[in-house]
Amino acid sequence: MTTRFRLIDLIADGCFHSGQSLGRQLGISRAAVWKHMQALAETGPEVHAVRGRGYRLSQAFVPLAEEAIRAGLGSPVVQRLERLDVVHDIDSTNEYLKRIGPMPGENGVGVCVAEWQRAGRGRRGRAWVSPYGANLYLSLAAQAGEALLSSGGLSLAVAIAVTEALQDCGVQGLGLKWPNDIFYQGRKLAGILLDLSGESGGPYKVVIGVGVNLKMPAGAALGIDQPWTDLSEVGLDLDRNHLAGLIISGLIRTMDLFNEYGLRAFTQDWQRFDLVSGRTVELRQEHESMIRGVARGIDDRGALLIERNGVTRSYMAGEVSIRLP
Repeated sequence: MTTRFRLIDLIADGCFHSGQSLGRQLGISRAAVWKHMQALAETGPEVHAVRGRGYRLSQAFVPLAEEAIRAGLGSPVVQRLERLDVVHDIDSTNEYLKRIGPMPGENGVGVCVAEWQRAGRGRRGRAWVSPYGANLYLSLAAQAGEALLSSGGLSLAVAIAVTEALQDCGVQGLGLKWPNDIFYQGRKLAGILLDLSGESGGPYKVVIGVGVNLKMPAGAALGIDQPWTDLSEVGLDLDRNHLAGLIISGLIRTMDLFNEYGLRAFTQDWQRFDLVSGRTVELRQEHESMIRGVARGIDDRGALLIERNGVTRSYMAGEVSIRLP
């Protein structure tokens, strides 16, 4: 761990710590402490410096910890974990799991959870704003066969799993915007990104990325180009380690169920959370054509059904625009 990240952990409690005390614990000078504090601006944490009192984070946080995450997992889930990497600084948790090997075994999974992503990614090439220690950035890698991928709709099932994990933490009023955006009160709270790698015919490695906004710093939020929210706005302060454990467990159960039954095992849950069905929507596709009509739910592959002029057709990809209440 670099000195900078050790420093963040030392002031994670939100209390003031003198430069002299911090320097003593890190084995560096007070001047070096000051320089490291200045450098923290690029990672996201907002630090308050007060003469005579020292330094403190504007928002206290509990650092991510492998032991704390594992403690929230049942033994069947722990047995499936081939790796659980908790890191401070990374390009993106998805990219990390894509490039490391070997591929998880048939029933095994690999997980990466990060404090900070320098190049977090969302759907359709968007950046996922990922300030240090503010939110949850988690990816899970598993082996996937041809049958699972050809059945379609895995990203929808994953969005349901994350939504239910948030519900288990007391978050109510959540909804899903096709294909996998998690909304709260008309604004985006969490997102899902699936990456696939492997040679034709399989086996494939599927990497599921999850980002949940918990306490987004105001400065970092300037880089977000769509309506968003976080849980701090509604007075909820979730334990990230506990939430990570719930999401990991939920994703593993979802993969198992999806492997056996496909999307049909999740159809009723999708209908329960669906924010789009019955509303007038605009679907922009990659070639920039615009489809406008009334959403009529999803088909058994997870495609969005849109009715236009009395005819209903299915669409597997695109960006949905809708006016939410």
